[in-house]
Amino acid sequence: MSWSEQVLTELSAEGHRLTGPRRQILEYILRYTAPFTAEELLADLHQTEVQVGRATVYRTLELLQQHEWLRLVHRPEGEHGYVVGEPGHQHHLVCRACGKVTMFEGCELETLLGGLAERLHFRIESHWLEALGVCRSCQVAGS
Repeated sequence: MSWSEQVLTELSAEGHRLTGPRRQILEYILRYTAPFTAEELLADLHQTEVQVGRATVYRTLELLQQHEWLRLVHRPEGEHGYVVGEPGHQHHLVCRACGKVTMFEGCELETLLGGLAERLHFRIESHWLEALGVCRSCQVAGS
């Protein structure tokens, strides 16, 4: 099942409306290979025949982020962008040169954070790891 089909299935099961504009937003999101902003998505949609309102774009992105189908990442320019994800624990490697985001699961942070939480009597509910650097393709191209 494709990402958009999985999203539609989950949203439908939870009683969310699956409007034409919402479906078009989902399909268009899959065209991005680097993090995108709501404004970039809106501008790109308006360059096509897809007519979607600003509020619909923002509400849809918020809904997708709440369900972890979109992940918020820091773009190399310093602003936030969205990338396609799936529910569950994930971390990101973000290339400063091309903006490509590589997701990975699992990290040694759970052990470190568990000890830190115990020592400081703090209940950690979640964490977010992003590493900024240069991907292999950009390293090769730059040499």
